[in-house]
This record gives sequence, structure tokens and C-alpha cells, in this order.
Amino acid sequence: MRKSIISLALALGLALPAFSDTLTIKPGAPARYTVVKGDTLWGISGRYLKSPWKWPSLWQMNKSEVKNPHWIYPGDVLVLTYVNGKPRLTLEKGRQGDVRLSPQVRMTDIDKAISSIPAKAIEPFLYRPLVVNEEEFLTSPRLVAGPEERLAFGSGDRIYTNGVASTGTWQVYRASKPLIDPVTKENLGYEVMYGGDAVVDKLGEEIQTMHLTKVNSEILVGDRLIKAPRDQFVSYVPHSPDAGIQGQIISVYDGVDGAAQYSNVVINRGQREQVEPGDVFNIVKNAKPVTLIMADGQKKEVTLPGQNIGKIFIYRVFDKVSYGLVLDSTDAASVGDVVNAPESE
Repeated sequence: MRKSIISLALALGLALPAFSDTLTIKPGAPARYTVVKGDTLWGISGRYLKSPWKWPSLWQMNKSEVKNPHWIYPGDVLVLTYVNGKPRLTLEKGRQGDVRLSPQVRMTDIDKAISSIPAKAIEPFLYRPLVVNEEEFLTSPRLVAGPEERLAFGSGDRIYTNGVASTGTWQVYRASKPLIDPVTKENLGYEVMYGGDAVVDKLGEEIQTMHLTKVNSEILVGDRLIKAPRDQFVSYVPHSPDAGIQGQIISVYDGVDGAAQYSNVVINRGQREQVEPGDVFNIVKNAKPVTLIMADGQKKEVTLPGQNIGKIFIYRVFDKVSYGLVLDSTDAASVGDVVNAPESE
């Protein structure tokens, strides 16, 4: 099973009596904590920090270590220490004491490593097609027919397609709705509805024969296909994005009115704005973007004050949009709510 796994970089620390003036440890944070099954990195971060997205600072991570960290597992012991007055977490390795970061990765079953955020809430979205741009949609292979002139198909049915160019597993989808930037009105892509999986039986020049191996929702003549992604592990550490990145929620998955804790949402910022997995954004309700005319005549985009109601943890990034999980919410997030980089502690 695909696991969205988080891992940590490790650093050696020595105890000193003072707190850092830039990183605040929560009162009552444990000096030692044993990781247990069911823990998430976000949850453990919250035991130590008022601002869990500052987790890399507590572990003394550089940018490459944030993107390419180490696994941690149930049974590992985290130790809170201080170096030059700055708090630091280290990992205790049995009787050998604390261990510094190294390129070595523990070769055990990584399915046992703890996840960054609740894995069940995002696993389906790591594998499914979620967004395609207009060109991808128009040029995608199509399902053109099935058995007995039926229009809808189920698991095990043989189907016929046009445009499938290689063997293997393909995913069936249909466009659900366009994702429109609320400010620029740009079409950012099409959110799609995942139908299921199909495997190629025979490639033909015009028509390809396939059979359905998995059905998630209704599959119809006219549906599109996209090559299934390779199975891979995703690792990310919660961290603050570039302070200049600001956007809005443009879709709540499944079309519900409000996104509560552990709901999946789409924001109108993606790879082209340097958003990356692990970025954490504030959700600001009742904020309103406005354009100011400055004294020199230049225009400046600003946002009127609003109420912070939670956080979004970004786990999948496309060119112009990103998917995130709502965390620590005190109110339901809605389409139109502003997202921005978290403020300092």
C-alpha cells in the first residue's frame, strides 16, 4: 500500500539552560518522548512547538534535509536538548547515545515509519488523477466502447479505447469542473473524477483492448484515460512557505459546503509559485484581497485583515494548483478563504 511517509534528519545536541529567542518550546513539552504507532509528525511537532511548521529549525535541518530526510519509527526516543540556548531535538539510538545526520538510511520496512499527517486522509489523493490542464484533457486517450453496446461498465469488463500508446495500467477519469483563479479568471486546469483502473490487453493502431481491474465510480463511454503513476514514497517535513506566497481556496473536494478538520482542499498556487509538498499555510476567513493605488501610481495587492481559523498542509502540487489537508481548524474553511504563510511565533 502506498504510504505517505515522513522522515527526520538528526542532529547532535548538548543540554544548556536557556531558551532560544526565535523558537518557542511549549510549556510542558516532554524532555524525552517515545514514538508510538499512530503518531504523525504533525502531532509530535505540536507537542513541542506552538508553530509546528518550524519543525525543521528544531531539528537543525537545511533545505536539502527537509526535502530528503530520514525515517523515524515507533519505538524511537526523541530527546529535547539545548545548544547555545537554542532548543534542539535528537534521536536516541539505544546505548550508543545521540546520532548526527548521515546519508545512511535504516533498512527496515518503511511502511512502519510514521506519516507526516494522517495517512488515511490523503492516501487516495496521492495515487488518483486530480487535475489536468486543458491540453492534457483534449489530447487524453478516450474510452470508445464496451461489451454488448453498454454505456456503463464494471470491474472485469472489457473496454475499447483510442489513443492508448503503451501497455500497463491506466486510470480512467472524466473532467468534473474547471478550476478558475478568482482574481485573474485564468483557467488553472480541470479537477477530475477518478473512475478506476484499466490494464492493456492488446495495442492496436486505432483501437486498444483493455479490461477494468478496479472501479471507484461510474465508468462511461467518453471517459478519458491517463497513465497510472509509478508507485513511490513521498516524504515531506512541515515548513513555512515563501512569505510572499498568498492565495485562496478554490475548491473543497467532493463539493461540500465547508472544509472541516482533515478535509481536502485546492488552492490557486502551485509549482510556478514555488509551492512544494510540506508547505503549511494559514487559512484566513473573511479576508478580502484588494488593490491599492500607491502615491507613485503603482498598484499593490494587499489583503484586508481576517480571522485565522486553521492550517493547510500541502501534500500534492501541480503546475498551477495544490492540494492540502485542513489541520487545527476552529471553523469550517470555505471557497474564497485566503491562505498565506504562517506568522512568526
